[in-house]
Amino acid sequence: MPQQPRVIDLRTLPPQVRHGLVFQCFDALATGESMVIVNDHDPMPLLQQFRFVRPGEAQHEYLEQGPTAWQVRIARKAPGRQAAAPADGAPDTVTGYLEADHRRLDAILPEVERLAAVGEYRDAARRFAEFASGLDRHIDAEEQVLFPTFEGATGMTSGPTQVMRMEHVQIRERMREATESLHREDAGGLAAAVGGLTQVLSVHNMKEEHMLYPMSDRAVQGDAHRQLLDRLRSFTEATP
Repeated sequence: MPQQPRVIDLRTLPPQVRHGLVFQCFDALATGESMVIVNDHDPMPLLQQFRFVRPGEAQHEYLEQGPTAWQVRIARKAPGRQAAAPADGAPDTVTGYLEADHRRLDAILPEVERLAAVGEYRDAARRFAEFASGLDRHIDAEEQVLFPTFEGATGMTSGPTQVMRMEHVQIRERMREATESLHREDAGGLAAAVGGLTQVLSVHNMKEEHMLYPMSDRAVQGDAHRQLLDRLRSFTEATP
């Protein structure tokens, strides 16, 4: 018996996570598999985004078209994207490079919590300062290099980059709260701040990795793409 497609009811999800979750689920599909999305309005903007972010990989079919619910089956036509890498193994796409930087930074936070839990606040503060410095450089690389390049290539000045900038403000506020808790040696405050920071970052990173970064790789090509990667590296790999 063929496996039933996964149903994703967008009506039950916060708006800020919907598109990222759909792309995450699509990327997990094998060729020929499908999923069904349900929404309270026509999801055409999302379907159009598929054409840009996953060109030639998806096909869709409306199963229901209003007035109170829309259902669309989305099927994978071809294998998922796979970032090519040069001989030295270094990522040569915006997606691959910035995803790797996300993973590098994500790995630090559990260590901060572990150190604080055993009263090693000085070491925890040192490691969190390394995390915050790295994330600040990552955000600066996006806001000063990636976003302007993406906006210039696509003309989209009030789309995903605007949302990411607003979320960067929230992320930096959570980092400030965590730093203050470490200075006070406040275990409860630190746990709450790191928990909030982790939650914001998980949603934010998912949207970047499944939408904005692949869109940037599609929009910027050739020498301009290589120059973009070089400039991103100059920010994220700079000595603080």
